[in-house]
Amino acid sequence: MPRPYPPAPILPPPVPVPFPIGDREKADLAGVLKLDGLQPELCDAISHAIGCYQATKDGSNDTTVANTLAGLGELTKPGRAYEKAVQRLADERSGVDYTTHEMLQPLANAVLKDEPGSREVLAQAAAERMEELRTHKRVVPPTESLRLFCGILRLIFNQSGSPALQGSLDDGWRQCRKFAMEVFTIAGIDHDFDAHPERLTEYLGTDVSVG
Repeated sequence: MPRPYPPAPILPPPVPVPFPIGDREKADLAGVLKLDGLQPELCDAISHAIGCYQATKDGSNDTTVANTLAGLGELTKPGRAYEKAVQRLADERSGVDYTTHEMLQPLANAVLKDEPGSREVLAQAAAERMEELRTHKRVVPPTESLRLFCGILRLIFNQSGSPALQGSLDDGWRQCRKFAMEVFTIAGIDHDFDAHPERLTEYLGTDVSVG
């Protein structure tokens, strides 16, 4: 296992490009969804979902639980190490996960402004966040990106007027899996869901709600 290190500043996010879906692919998708034709709004939703996935599928190899913990651990060190840790958290391009950044960026900015008691408040908040992160399971960024993509495909499937999704073995979920597999084929997305349909069902059930 490589030694964790404070995450580097993130690069500007890639710009998603809608994936082109040809007439044949539209017909195949309509067939899977049991529609007479693929409505333009559904086609656009699928095209944009694929484009977003392709732009973000690799994730950030630096933004891991271990690296975020290493970055927060720098706040316990004196001198230049502490100053760099505070500047990292205050930066809009901070490479820590977004939850940690939202929690600690205002506190780091307060330290940079030398506000009274700000160091103590940041230290306490960082310690609490480190305890939370230590309970998190290890994640692989590309896997989490695929999970999100599958959750979005489920929403698109629901919007298509296809059967309602109930028990994991019912016709609705079978159709949803079939739809997702067709999208993977059209987009050239590698997967092992042929051998693990239950994993695909799990991924399609990913909560993609906001807030």
